[in-house]
Amino acid sequence: MFPSWRMQLGEARRAIKAGQLDRACAIVEQKEIRDFRQARELSAELAGRVAQRARGRFEAGYSRAGWNDLELARHMAGSDAGIEDLRQEYRERHICRAIECLAEGRTAAAQQELAKVRERGLVDPDVRWLEHVTAKLTEAEQRLAAGGSSEARQMLDALAGSVREHTTTLDAGPIGRRIEKLAATCDEHVNIASQLHTSAERHDWHDVLGRADRMLALAPRDRVARAARRQAWHAVGLDATHVYHGGGRHHASLAMNDTAHAARPTSAPDDTMTGSAAPERIMLWVDAVGGFLVCLDDEVVLGQPTPGSSIAVPICADLSRRHAVLRRDGGSYTLDPLGDVTVDGRKLTGPMVLGNRHVIQLGSAVRMEFTRPHALSATARLVMLSGHRTEPRADTVLLMADSCLLGPKSHSHIACRRWVGDVMLFRLNGRLHCRSTMAMNVDGVAADGPMVLESGARIEGEEFAISLEEV
Repeated sequence: MFPSWRMQLGEARRAIKAGQLDRACAIVEQKEIRDFRQARELSAELAGRVAQRARGRFEAGYSRAGWNDLELARHMAGSDAGIEDLRQEYRERHICRAIECLAEGRTAAAQQELAKVRERGLVDPDVRWLEHVTAKLTEAEQRLAAGGSSEARQMLDALAGSVREHTTTLDAGPIGRRIEKLAATCDEHVNIASQLHTSAERHDWHDVLGRADRMLALAPRDRVARAARRQAWHAVGLDATHVYHGGGRHHASLAMNDTAHAARPTSAPDDTMTGSAAPERIMLWVDAVGGFLVCLDDEVVLGQPTPGSSIAVPICADLSRRHAVLRRDGGSYTLDPLGDVTVDGRKLTGPMVLGNRHVIQLGSAVRMEFTRPHALSATARLVMLSGHRTEPRADTVLLMADSCLLGPKSHSHIACRRWVGDVMLFRLNGRLHCRSTMAMNVDGVAADGPMVLESGARIEGEEFAISLEEV
């Protein structure tokens, strides 16, 4: 009869054959058999198999599981023999990923990759240098975002010198190119700022609006650009139509109550549960033109329609229920990905400020174009490019801020080519109004100046008609 230790080694070999490496390791590691020569030989074999599994897990992206396998393999082998190569491969893999992230402007992701290397005790001068570069790039990006382009430029110049002087086996070229690109952005911001001041001195408010928006696309928290934009709005009289800060449906009409809205708590910028409250929307039906879904909130969720959901822009497609959030802050729009989102072919890993004519893709198929037709209005459009439909079905989605212009001009939010004049919807004192350069009536009452719009209102002129329906 075989001794019990032989029987247990036989069981360990059967476990190996069945691919149950963890079970085999546990058997071989038992105190009563691990000192036998055959057990030591099987332990060394197991170390090689577990190390091979670690490699596969690393390549598949399961770094924590792969690292656990490495530690197990080292323990089973009784030394670092054959394991150190894998440890260095792990280090090099995450360093390469960190450099890729830095080249793409994803400094937070680069920090995460380097933290994994530090966590495993694989820090060396190259890793410490990359940590320094990542921290400085992060600081420069933050200063630029706040409008401090000159300070950011000085930091980047010093960082570029560090890249040139650092002697290493690393390929720092992508980092250098990222620094150059960011430095060019700083220079562009400085140039636009100078031109903006010149336009403001000439009282060219249309140009001020355009340049302020360009500055905010480069530096979303630039107070100078925001102040210039407010000054331009004031100069052209648009400050009378306040940007609406939405807050759920409180009334059956479109006459919003300021007190009710003020009492409602505002969502935090990082509120991941945006979309849980009922969005405020209207359907705008323009005879002989089409139907338009008008979203009235500052935060608009895009996603898949589901029973009982409160998504502002439900899209009939293979998407998450809450796939992305569009946030308006003054005249700027930020797209926050909750699912798979790309803009102009670049995958988003965090919020991005949108510019005119950016193409947004949600998931694998839904494509839409974001546009800002009118320089003096923060209202934007989402035009579906991929043929998917919204629920309710609409030709275009409008993200209404201060005003919405309907008319024949190229900068109209809703193009009505055959009209001879304009109709403007706008917010005033928390209520939705309209005015027109053409003769019109609202619900049968002739308009003599701005008119308040109620839910279900009908606006009519000699050659046009518009109906409003609350969704």
